[in-house]
Amino acid sequence: MESAPGTAHAERSANQVACLRCLAEAGVAQTVGVIAAETGLSRPTVHAVLDDLVAAGLVEPSNAASAGPGRPARSFRFVREAGLVAGVDIGPRGARAVLSDLAGERLGYAELPREGRAVDLVRKAVEAAAKEGGADLERLRAVGVALPGVVEESGRLRASLALPEVVGAPIAETVADELGCLVTVDNDIKLAALAEQRGGAGRGHSDVLYLQVGNRVSLSIVLDEEIRQGSHRLAGELGAQRGMRWTRNAERGQLVWTSHPTGEAVLQAAAAGAADAQAEIKDFCGQIAGRIATVLLVVDPDVVVVRCGGAAESATLLGPLQAAVAKELVVPELPPFVAAALGREAAVLGAAGNAFDRFGSAIYGVQNYPSPWHKLTHDEERNYQ
Repeated sequence: MESAPGTAHAERSANQVACLRCLAEAGVAQTVGVIAAETGLSRPTVHAVLDDLVAAGLVEPSNAASAGPGRPARSFRFVREAGLVAGVDIGPRGARAVLSDLAGERLGYAELPREGRAVDLVRKAVEAAAKEGGADLERLRAVGVALPGVVEESGRLRASLALPEVVGAPIAETVADELGCLVTVDNDIKLAALAEQRGGAGRGHSDVLYLQVGNRVSLSIVLDEEIRQGSHRLAGELGAQRGMRWTRNAERGQLVWTSHPTGEAVLQAAAAGAADAQAEIKDFCGQIAGRIATVLLVVDPDVVVVRCGGAAESATLLGPLQAAVAKELVVPELPPFVAAALGREAAVLGAAGNAFDRFGSAIYGVQNYPSPWHKLTHDEERNYQ
């Protein structure tokens, strides 16, 4: 009895994913026999799948020699360099861009200062990352962009205190025309939260609250491993409430510090034992604890990932913040507060991963191939600060 067309198509796609994952995870050419053993598929099925993947340009035969006598076994490798995916994080001071191959391996990275229009900076940052990695942008398949502010589903900024000049601009359309690829745009803090959940400090947890303390206090929520957007894409945008101030002396959302110039400097001094800095951190945590406690009671996440500067500064904030939030609650249950793992690269890595998530079928030409978050977010040589 023949399978129904839909069932046969789904089975074929699943087999393609299994074989491609086997080759991607191996990182080197594999024989048909090894692929069959790893995937549990029959050799004829593997042969048929590989023929499809070779035709799609995702796999190619390898010339690896056989270790024994006789005709060498056919082997195949994942052509991860066949396509490129980029992530770009645009802020008021400049841009960061990361470029990866189809396996999620980093090929290039660049940081550019703010010069000219923000929309032009996206293209320039991608080009700089490609130049750093010696990559050909003719192979670029998708770009993810992170922007500060409320981002509409169309990719346009609806509101932004950090980049008011970009509000309403057709960022996605412009970048897509300039680079000739698919483009997706989302909020930078939401993408940072997604990256931390998929491959950072929140990995292994489905519900994550991400809190970033920088020039402003920002938060985002990941529920069931997806960014919580809300029906108007306003979830987590507490700054959209009239009169909302995280602290008494905040100015238009900007935090003001007294013992030292920046929050990072205050935390560094507090870690070094400076009494004035420690007192300011305690007072700061007490001021923001009430609103955080409210969010915790609404969301009840598995974990709270906190970022303020580098990992050391974030860790310094954890104790005082968790203690302050605990005082706001009449229940003993409190999720663990952990320091962010991806540092300042969280948003740009989240942008790249979001592009894989959104356009995976077009990027690979294979249905339901998983995004390579584990590769994007894992680099032992990278200094997350």
